Amino acid sequence: MSPCWWRGWSGRPDKWWEWSAISRSLARARARVTEAGLHNVSFIQADVGEVKCDLVFDAVVGRLILQFVPDPVAALRSLSPLIRPGGVLAFQEVSYAPYLALSAHLPLWFAVASIIHETFRRSGAKTEIGIDLFHMFQEAGLPAPAMVLEMPLGSDPGFTRLVYDLVHSLRPHIQPRDLETLGDFDTLRQRLEGEVAISQSVVPYMALVGTWCSKPEGA
Repeated sequence: MSPCWWRGWSGRPDKWWEWSAISRSLARARARVTEAGLHNVSFIQADVGEVKCDLVFDAVVGRLILQFVPDPVAALRSLSPLIRPGGVLAFQEVSYAPYLALSAHLPLWFAVASIIHETFRRSGAKTEIGIDLFHMFQEAGLPAPAMVLEMPLGSDPGFTRLVYDLVHSLRPHIQPRDLETLGDFDTLRQRLEGEVAISQSVVPYMALVGTWCSKPEGA
């Protein structure tokens, strides 16, 4: 449900590589690079667990990828040889637990958050992988990573629109009985905005866990 991509820096300022698992995203990215007049960016489409490259990189960075990978530990293990000793491996993945906990005071907001979570979970996504990366990095033979959890909070219509847009994009995948609990979908955005405004409080969006480590010298 989410484009999967990861990135590598070769240590040369004239060379960047980016891998994408979605052909449409890859075509769009190539078009943007061409429009920008850049000649030092390369794109390769590959499975995250089977990246073939003769270079080693200063850093490999991924965002919202591993939650959709069948074996995240194997993916991390396969990426490690691409990083030079002292280089960085960094991923940012979701954690729904704080999002749901801080949504509980508003019934409609919580209902939408719960449906988003359940829809991703039912698709096979690992909805708490952000926290699980601590032991996954180590299972992959990497050092214990540094971690930080970030969660945006807001109350203005532009912020609440983020959640509406997400649940709207997931609508074809949501169970009909779950949709029924939200009432008239055509008025959902306005009702979410109204509930937040009346509460005079902030609401959360998805928590993201940043996780990174340096590859040990000699590894």
